[in-house]
Amino acid sequence: MLAGGGSEIDSAPLDRIFAGWTGPGGRMLYLPIALDPEQSSYASALSWVRSVFEPLGVRDITMWGDLRAHGGEELQSFDSVYIGGGNTFRLLSLLRESGFDRHLAGYFHGGGAIYGGSAGAIVMGGNIYTASHLDPNEVALTETRGLNLARGHSIWCHYMAEDDPLVFDYVQRYRFPVLALSERSGVAVEGDRMTAHGYEPVLRFTATRKHTIQPGNGV
Repeated sequence: MLAGGGSEIDSAPLDRIFAGWTGPGGRMLYLPIALDPEQSSYASALSWVRSVFEPLGVRDITMWGDLRAHGGEELQSFDSVYIGGGNTFRLLSLLRESGFDRHLAGYFHGGGAIYGGSAGAIVMGGNIYTASHLDPNEVALTETRGLNLARGHSIWCHYMAEDDPLVFDYVQRYRFPVLALSERSGVAVEGDRMTAHGYEPVLRFTATRKHTIQPGNGV
């Protein structure tokens, strides 16, 4: 699930779908690592995630704050993985350093359910430079390729109509079509199928056109 980065009210339709994927009694892994722990409390972030998903029946939620303490094989004990927002460059850097970029891709291709919110969604795309207008590259990341789990698209979160010139410039420069998600929209990726969800449409940008995709329709 790729979510545009809104509040729990904005993302409610997406959260319900993801809770269904996790299943009653399922185990969710929460990764808050896009946040800088010196500026944002991981414990507070976990409390927020619990407040969203426990009412939806997902009560077994584990948080990992340091991927270096874990192995990729541990992912198989979870029914879903939730990757939260923060700084996209920091997130991709930590995934790469720990090898979890590969581990998460393997988990996804093996049928595992992953939720990416904001930065967590952007790293699932082809190239994370879609975040450059919002996130400072404080880790000096030079290789900005993402996990490429969105059928060849890059992901633009917190989309507003005034972003259009930036999105078209990105498509021309990086040669990836873009799925632009407002804070009230998202995309479910299930195998070879992608479907728009949420309260607002998803926008798909190619080099020359902007396509509007209403919730419930295929991307």
